[in-house]
Amino acid sequence: MPDTLYLVDGSGFIHRAYHALPPLTTRRGVPSGAVYGFTQMLMKLELDYKPSHLAVVLDAGKRSFRNDLFPAYKANRVEPPDDLRPQFGLVREVVDAFGVPRLESTEMEADDLIAALVRRAREAGMPVVIVSSDKDLMQLVEEPEVVLLDTMKDPPKTYDTAGVVEKLGVPPSQVRDLLALMGDSVDNIPGVRGVGPKTACALIQHFGSLDEMYRRLDEVGQLKTLRGAASVMAKLREAEGDARMSQRLVSLDASADPGVDIEALRRKEPDFARVEECLRALEFGRLIDRLRAAGKGGPAATADATLPLPIPAVPTPAAAPAVALVEGAPTIVLDEKSLADVVARLRAGGEVGLGVELAGGSTLTGALVGIALAGPGLAAYVPVGHRYLGAPAQLPLQRALDGLRPLLADAAVKKSVPDAKDVELVLARHGVALAGVACDPLVASYLLDTTEAHDLPALAARRLGAAVPARAELTGTGKRALPFDTVEVERAAAYAARAADAARALAAPLLDELDHRQMRHLLDGLELPLAHVLAVIERHGVRLDVAWLRTLSDRVDKQLTEIETEVRAQAVEAAGPAFADLNLGSPKQLQELLFDKLGLPPQKRTKTGYSVDADTLEELAPLHPVAARIAEHRTLAKLKGTYLDALPLLVDQKTGRLHTSYRQTIAATGRLSSVEPNLQNVPIRTPFGAEIRKAFIAEEGWRLVVGDYSQIELRVLAHLSKDDVLLDSFRRGEDIHERTVVEMFGADRRHDKALRSVAKMINYGIAYGLSDFGLAQRLGIERDKAKEYIDGYLRTYRGVAAYMDGLVADAYRDGGARTMFGRFRPIPELKQKARMVRMQGERMAKNTPIQGTAADILKYAMIAVQRMLDERTASTGSRARMLLTVHDELVLEAPEAEADEVGAALRRAMEGAVALDVPLVVDLGVGRTWSDAK
Repeated sequence: MPDTLYLVDGSGFIHRAYHALPPLTTRRGVPSGAVYGFTQMLMKLELDYKPSHLAVVLDAGKRSFRNDLFPAYKANRVEPPDDLRPQFGLVREVVDAFGVPRLESTEMEADDLIAALVRRAREAGMPVVIVSSDKDLMQLVEEPEVVLLDTMKDPPKTYDTAGVVEKLGVPPSQVRDLLALMGDSVDNIPGVRGVGPKTACALIQHFGSLDEMYRRLDEVGQLKTLRGAASVMAKLREAEGDARMSQRLVSLDASADPGVDIEALRRKEPDFARVEECLRALEFGRLIDRLRAAGKGGPAATADATLPLPIPAVPTPAAAPAVALVEGAPTIVLDEKSLADVVARLRAGGEVGLGVELAGGSTLTGALVGIALAGPGLAAYVPVGHRYLGAPAQLPLQRALDGLRPLLADAAVKKSVPDAKDVELVLARHGVALAGVACDPLVASYLLDTTEAHDLPALAARRLGAAVPARAELTGTGKRALPFDTVEVERAAAYAARAADAARALAAPLLDELDHRQMRHLLDGLELPLAHVLAVIERHGVRLDVAWLRTLSDRVDKQLTEIETEVRAQAVEAAGPAFADLNLGSPKQLQELLFDKLGLPPQKRTKTGYSVDADTLEELAPLHPVAARIAEHRTLAKLKGTYLDALPLLVDQKTGRLHTSYRQTIAATGRLSSVEPNLQNVPIRTPFGAEIRKAFIAEEGWRLVVGDYSQIELRVLAHLSKDDVLLDSFRRGEDIHERTVVEMFGADRRHDKALRSVAKMINYGIAYGLSDFGLAQRLGIERDKAKEYIDGYLRTYRGVAAYMDGLVADAYRDGGARTMFGRFRPIPELKQKARMVRMQGERMAKNTPIQGTAADILKYAMIAVQRMLDERTASTGSRARMLLTVHDELVLEAPEAEADEVGAALRRAMEGAVALDVPLVVDLGVGRTWSDAK
């Protein structure tokens, strides 16, 4: 391969990595997501492309000739986010550790420095690869000598002349003229107002250049292929000065001396000991593994570096010492004698890793394809449903399950089962009970550190130093994913049995650490029993009134049309006839209307301008009626799409009921999450939410029974803070918000409804760590007034004030916050240098013990309620069942004749789930629909 110069657009890549990757941090709280992405890219260049010459070009952030030409150039650029700013220095450390020349200039911008280096390389006859996707740098493409390489594409994308044309619509020689017409809001390059990318591309394609277009400007108005040609011509004529200035602003200056000889950029072998030291400090353990596997640095880890390395949820430390898994091919069980032998050996071993494989679909509908088992010295796979040409004869499903039943139901055999809830549900629908689950590695990992990735491959690599392939490596992903029953039995066995063996090997270290941290009770006494409860309620599902949802959807359609008509009329009146066809779903049109025409203040920047997301619209709603109506339209459209139109499609055709799936390892506070559909976001206290809840109905002759904890967060706050006023108020059964009015504003204001609303907002705001800024926004008052309210509250509730201060101090000491039951949440934000990030961490430290304790209480209540239902079934034959949990509510279904009795038992179980210094109170409702029962 001839010598080739690779130039990395460092600054551009850091920003792309920051926005593309999750907000990663090290265990010390140092932000590192952009550094991780940058380091991956640099290693990819080193290992996959092996450049002969390499340099990283960074922007020194100084003024350039463009500022003299146009003082407003880049004037509207905001400061980098607090968690990005420190990562620039870390990237420099990584570059230096790899021994790569790092080029920065105070005399020119990074793009101009790259252009000058390209010129110098071309003079030396050397090809150049620019590692970037920046459209400005596409001016430099000169096939085949100069190309752009975007390593963040999968697979990496090379932009030669054809690639530039495909991307921008014009060849490299015309890119600067295209950019001159389009302008650039990020760099504040004006361009021609009202001429977007499509129009600019059409003009340059037709005329060939900006100069030629202005020489023949009168032709623009006659172009039949250009929409609104006469208007475009007028805009071009009016903005000719801006267009020509923009052309100079976007043109790269390659004339300056880059200050370095090309031969000085020849790649030298880095000091890999220094590289490893740098990566270890950043906790990039997987990247160290990849270097070692490629023969760089120290000995290779156990993990197979040829497997795709997913970006972890949090950068992980260097791999743990390897734990040996069963070697060789697993036992594939194809007959009853072999199955009996495997079962006997596993029962004798006393510990088993277990997994099930479905063809596809959900745990309720997917066909069971195979069962994987692993014990000391044995890994096995029992195929029961592989369907492909040449597949071996397999045991019939029911005979296989009958053979496994003695093992699966043996509580004396301790089982480690990833996704234990789902496995129990799959087995239960085939009539097989699962007993003896001692560990769910994913849940145990979640209890130990909510910031880690909890999938089995990541967990095995992190805890065992062992490679477990992801399922997608066998089936693929997306629309082209293959059903698992088409995977060859041998490949399926190798994957599934290794996963089961990893689950078995993970149990001991995870349980030992839970014991050491005095958190084992959360697994044994809460999360594992809860997994059983969730499996039961997911299987029940809830009946849905599909006809009512269709009626409601039609009604909302009419409301959306009315709002669209009203907004267009208001927009035309305020901003002109160009908005007569306003599309409320177009971010670009909304940006132009709200910010350019109506002059509303932008809230946050995106890659394509200023955001018009739901949060932004809520902020703008009080400032202009158009923004308010657009926000209302957005909310209604989302509810329609998420619930009214989507829920009927999710009703199971066999059961005729809606079955959500609960997740135990998502929310950092310990709350449950639900998916497919997410019922946690069903509006609870709005009129529209009540309309949606009417669609959740009981079977004929049955009733829904709903128990809802009353003010549980405030009761938890009273218990934990031991505040005298809160304790006294709850013990007396007072209206806590009214009591707050009396305490803060005097007894004569007791019945002031406006003040009660303020008091309610403050009470809950304190429990959720709300700042004076947040309170001011919610109440629509000045920040000083909000601070006065909060200060007054904390003077009144001194126990709460002292408790909150203690929570923050404890969190700084311990690195996180703990619930009443010992659940721990790491808060790396507290170790950040950026004040705003630390303040966010302090809010987490305040609200996590309260929210997390309330979440744990609900989980204990679910276990108690299911126990109550099981006892009623055993003693009276009751058919009552639990269907849903949403926030602080439990929804049951009972035959009408026993609904009241079940309701009373539900209340007793929930109120007695745990003991607090104040009574737990449950609001109870019974009705034909969920709405009626509220």
